Formats: sequence, C-alpha cells, structure tokens
Amino acid sequence: MKNALKKANSIKDYIINTRRELHKHPEPAFKENRTHDFIEKQLKGLGYKPKTLNKTGLIADIGKGKNRIALRADMDALPIVEENSFRYKSENEGYMHACGHDTHMAMLLGVGKLLAKTKNPRPVRFIFQPSEEKIPGGAKGMIEEGALKGVSEIYAIHINPEAEVGTLTLKSGVMLAAADEMEITIKGKGAHAAEPHKAIDPIYASSLFINQIQGLVSRKADPGKPFVISICTIHAGTAFNIIPDEVKMKGTVRTIEKELWQKAPEWIGDILKALKISSEIDYELSYKRGYPILKNDPEKTEKLVKIAKGLFKNIEFMENPIMGGEDFAYYLQEVPGTFVFIGGANKKKGIHSKLHTAGFNIDEKALPLGTALLYSLATK
Repeated sequence: MKNALKKANSIKDYIINTRRELHKHPEPAFKENRTHDFIEKQLKGLGYKPKTLNKTGLIADIGKGKNRIALRADMDALPIVEENSFRYKSENEGYMHACGHDTHMAMLLGVGKLLAKTKNPRPVRFIFQPSEEKIPGGAKGMIEEGALKGVSEIYAIHINPEAEVGTLTLKSGVMLAAADEMEITIKGKGAHAAEPHKAIDPIYASSLFINQIQGLVSRKADPGKPFVISICTIHAGTAFNIIPDEVKMKGTVRTIEKELWQKAPEWIGDILKALKISSEIDYELSYKRGYPILKNDPEKTEKLVKIAKGLFKNIEFMENPIMGGEDFAYYLQEVPGTFVFIGGANKKKGIHSKLHTAGFNIDEKALPLGTALLYSLATK
C-alpha cells in the first residue's frame, strides 16, 4: 500500500492542479458541459476512449476480462456563492464545489493516470457521474445506459472537510439514509390582519402542520429507529397587516428503515387531510422519492479496510448511519461495493470547514491518499 501512496504522490501536482481547475469552473446538475469536456480531454490524453452517458456523464475502461471493478466520482456543483479568497475560487458566479466533487473527480483522474502506465491492468471502469446533488440524481440514468454492464464491484470515496487528513470513516451495512423531498401548499383565505375571523389563516394552519409532523417522529416511529422530518423553507405574505391566501413550504424526510420510508408520505397526507377538516384549508402535496438507503456490502467493506490500514493513520467505524443521502446507493442495489469518507481537514493550518457551505475548503494533502486508495482497490 505504501507503494501505491508513493505512486500517487509522484503525480500529486497533476491531481492538485486538476482539482483546482475543476474548482474554478463549477457547474450545476446536468449542466456539467465544461466539466464533461475537460474530463473527456484528460481521459483521451491518457489513452482512454471515454463514452458519454446520461447527458454529461462519462465512462472509460481499461483492461480486459471478467470481474470489472468500477470507481465512481460525481461531477456537479451547488448553487452557493463562494466566500474563499484563494486564486482558484469559483469563476462561475453563484455556483461552487462546496461538496468536494472537484476533489472526487481529480482523485479518480489520478487513478486513471496511474493505471494508464500499468502493464496488463485488471479490468477497471471509471464512472464520472452528473447530478448527485439534485433528485432524481444521475446514478439511475448512468445505470440505465449501461454504466454497470460487466461490473462486479464498485467503490466511491467522499471528502469530509471536518475530519483530519489521514482519517477514513465508514460503516458496513446501512450507512446513509433514504432522502425524500416534499413541497406543500396550504391554501386559505386572506383578510385584513385586524379581522382574522374573516380569514382562513394559512400561516396558522401551517404552524399546526409543522408541529404535527414532528409528532410522527416522536409517536409513530420507533425511538430506536432514526426518522427525520424537516421543513426547510416557508414562504407567505407580503405585508405586516395582511393575512395571506396561501403558504408554500419545502422539506425533507429521512430514514434508514424501509417500513418508515414506505409509510411517511401516507402519514403526512393524513395530517393534511385532518387539517383540511379542522381548519377549513385546502392543500397540495408533492412528495418526491429521493435516493434509497445506502447499504455497504460487508465483504467489500472488509476488503477496503484491509487496504486502507496500509494508507490511513486513523480508521473510524461509525456506530450509527448518517441521515444524509447519496445516489451512489443505486449502484449498490445492483452490484456489491462500498462508499467511504476520507478526511480533508488540517486544524493546525486552519483548514476546517463543513460540506455545503460557502467556506468549504480542504487540505490538498488528502488527494493523493484518495487516489492511492482507489488505485489499490483497482489493482487488487
């Protein structure tokens, strides 16, 4: 494994410069056109014959034979205005690689560069996937267009800007939650704020709804089984003295239990039906199924851990799943594999941030480690 890290460090400038170039040019889901062209050019320059899938995604193969291993990196950025001041900050105003997808692509291209120099490599497929951040995601489309054809196992890593460089975090079995989205409109009847009795107040009804859905968490779900419902946007009204006609809300539902995942939309619908009777409101509910529960394969997880022990200073096994969602789960429904986090923080240098924030940043010393891990998986 030390040899793999030595090889990765020998091309660290390529990996870092690639990451910085990608970081400067973030693009949102299914609009990763420049990103696609950049990756395609890199792969062709290394001797690969990339194929475009699912609009802006790519796959590229090396090696012949059965039992092909797939390595996946996501491509899209987030609608965030970057607050960093380094010279490779986002040049695409309003968008930022705040979830580290730039690092994922750079690390995977690093593997491609190393394998291109390898004689008789085992069969490997590189998957560069669009639209991880936006439901319905890009994984399903990649699979439908053949990204997993001939693949027997698959792996992906995700940078974690809160964990120190040299840390790898994972969990065998269920690791990440199913993540659904919902949009709710509560329709009432507006009136002057001084005459609430002449209104059907949608804001009041919405407050009841928000409180009652938390009752699903505390009274419908087993306390030992994680279940999260969060309302994250509320929009209503135009003035301090007008009761509006309607309220629009958006939220998310997260769980690691299939039974809860199946029942959640019905329970939420029942609350709205009851409110329609008790508060005389009308409503619209749009409930979108998001990514499924991400479940790591125990055997492939064990394989990865054995390799990681020769590369990482600290391997942390999660006690409980994370309630975040990831469309890598779709790949794991088709073939066995594992999804892990690697640390990108360096508190001594003042580098410590969070995912999906305007100040997201990492210590780039993490990048050769990620490349070494993926390279080792591809050559074992």
